[in-house]
Amino acid sequence: MQFFRRLKPVQALSFDLDDTLYDNVPVMERAEREAYHALCEYYPQAGQWSQQQWADLRHRLMQTDPNLAADMTALRLATLEQGLLQLGTEAQQARQGAEQIFATFLRHRNNVQVSAETHQLLAELAQRYPLIALSNGNVDTAAIGLAEYFALVVQPGQGIRGKPHGDMFAVATETFPQIPASAWLHVGDSPHADVFGGQRFGWQTAWYRQGLYQADTLSVLPTVAFDSLQQLRALLLD
Repeated sequence: MQFFRRLKPVQALSFDLDDTLYDNVPVMERAEREAYHALCEYYPQAGQWSQQQWADLRHRLMQTDPNLAADMTALRLATLEQGLLQLGTEAQQARQGAEQIFATFLRHRNNVQVSAETHQLLAELAQRYPLIALSNGNVDTAAIGLAEYFALVVQPGQGIRGKPHGDMFAVATETFPQIPASAWLHVGDSPHADVFGGQRFGWQTAWYRQGLYQADTLSVLPTVAFDSLQQLRALLLD
């Protein structure tokens, strides 16, 4: 564990989900593979592109539209619809196809195994702090068995932009107006979405260094960096 700023007394906690509380990489690999197979089965023209070419389109859309980059549901729907349109699919069928294949993706995407250690930590933290989840992704916390720990789950949509925009942090502070911004600690693995987003909103941040990102991608320093759930337990419960 490494401190970069003085940790002020913590009154509430927010958590990123994917790659912070569980390893999301194999989940996404499986979900994307199954979605691609379904896409090619129902829309054979989609097979003109490899799975990597569909991923390349998704990355291009992320780069050209910052709002899509912070909303994984909107991004995947846009990728499917735009790809089908580019391959000659009629507009209404492309929209319907995007929703159909996205439903397949979600079914596999919510097949997440959360460790007993994570369940135990969240259960103990929830007895001491208000817990919320702030995720740019589209995982269903009820489907993966985590909903019971969180008083609030905020994800992009209906005018709420994803992190690092302040919208999701603002929802949390509006829900718990008695807790000042400086008393929140946001826990996540993304230097941009979680650390930059949280610090810019006036929150404290705990960066999980064993996620997908390296230290050289930090644009601002977190309050604290940690490498394991045991370290987080020691910080917040011991």
